[in-house]
Amino acid sequence: MHQQPKNEPQQAPKRSMRTCVGCGQRDDAAALVRLVLGEGGEVAFDLAGGSFGRGAHVHARPECLEKAPRGLSRAFKQEVRADGRELGSALVAACDRRAAGLVMAARRTRGLAVGADQSLEAVRKGAPLLLVAVDAGSAAGTREVERAVAEGRAVAWKTKSDLGAWIGEDAVTMLAVRHAGIAGELMILRAAADAGASMMTMTRATREGARCSKSPEAR
Repeated sequence: MHQQPKNEPQQAPKRSMRTCVGCGQRDDAAALVRLVLGEGGEVAFDLAGGSFGRGAHVHARPECLEKAPRGLSRAFKQEVRADGRELGSALVAACDRRAAGLVMAARRTRGLAVGADQSLEAVRKGAPLLLVAVDAGSAAGTREVERAVAEGRAVAWKTKSDLGAWIGEDAVTMLAVRHAGIAGELMILRAAADAGASMMTMTRATREGARCSKSPEAR
């Protein structure tokens, strides 16, 4: 008789680790966003992961974005002329572009409900994510929306006109994403966009505070 080989425990796949150019800490690549150096020395966020060439990574957190420029210069071995506010602005724009592409992908695969009625019906049936326009008005105060917010399944993002433009239509109050993978990535993008927006506000406030402290009236 042939002895059956023993079932050996499967090893977990090794995580891809990267170093944040802001805080200097190593972390799972999935916990950071990638930056690449484009033509003319401009830094761009590669959220889709499709750009070739030398890249660097940073946590999508205001404190890391603020410290990132110096680390980017070391990573790319040349001076990177970008401050924290510019990186924050670029991150917000990159998140918007990537989110628009993901929403269109969800629609192509019939994983997207459009408009308040269809979106709320999709939420009742378990759709993992509801995108609500920031100017949705009373439509955002329904029980379904409030429940989705409490469950972490709803976020406010862009205006009605912006959401409509993402799918090539007129103003849209809500979009419900039925595709779990796309919904998860959109949630990550929303958090990253928030970090970029916070960086812009924080840097502006810091600069204004510095100017005030140097003014004659402040002395």
